[in-house]
Amino acid sequence: MNEDFERTIGYTFRNPSLLETAFTHSSYKNEKKLPGDCNERLEFLGDSVLGVISAEYFYKNFNH
Repeated sequence: MNEDFERTIGYTFRNPSLLETAFTHSSYKNEKKLPGDCNERLEFLGDSVLGVISAEYFYKNFNH
């Protein structure tokens, strides 16, 4: 699956296991009893990064 996705988007990831983690939902992992991580930690990190970027934008552009 990873190779097909990388070919489609035209980008090769340095750490393919992170890509697999990013696409693994916790409910699927638990249902199939799969080892390894699910995407929740990466989702939390991504949400935090977007929060910082948004806060900086609003702080700089809406100084009322």
